[in-house]
Parts: sequence; C-alpha cells; structure tokens
Amino acid sequence: MDSGKLRRYELKAEIFKALAHPMRIAMLDKLRERPWCVCELAAEVGIEKSVASKHLSQLKAVGLIDDEKHGTLVEYRLVAPCVLELASCAETTILGYRRKRLDLAYPNSAASPSC
Repeated sequence: MDSGKLRRYELKAEIFKALAHPMRIAMLDKLRERPWCVCELAAEVGIEKSVASKHLSQLKAVGLIDDEKHGTLVEYRLVAPCVLELASCAETTILGYRRKRLDLAYPNSAASPSC
C-alpha cells in the first residue's frame, strides 16, 4: 500500500478514535446547537472543566471542532456535523440488524429467550 493511502486510513482511524468516548459524542451533539465556551459546555454535560478541556482538545486535534477567541473567552464550534449523521446512521443500521438477528434466533417469541 502506498504511503499516501496509508496516511489517509490513519487519519480516518484517528477521527474514529476521537469519537470513541460517549462524553465526546455528547459534547459534539451540544456543539451542533451552537458554539459553547468550555465552562458552559462542561456544566451542560455535567463534567469538570478540566475534563471537558481534554475532550475538546482531542476533538480539535482531529479537526471535528474549532475554537475562536473573543478576548479571554474561547468558544468551540462544530465544523464537521456529518460525523453525528454518520453516528446516527450507524446506530440505526446496527440496531435494525440486531433486532433482525434476535427475531431470527427467537422466531416464536418477542425477540427474547424464554428463561
């Protein structure tokens, strides 16, 4: 495999790695609504400011969000809303597949074993 193609795969993997934490997905979902400063966003999702800053740094490093300074205030904004659409699409598809598998495994029940 050529190095350019490999690097593109590595970048994609980094994006998915940044998405691999529920709190980062929650923060992206909030950032879809509007720009937020770290203090407001941390309070909104119920975590400490320092923890929120670390999550935001990871999301910014891969290019999913950006920040803008207004004096001493830094606001974060979502620049790739398509990742939330991708996550929603994958969730819907996977849940449908799981339901289908359960229905096939337990055809005469309400998709659950009779234990």
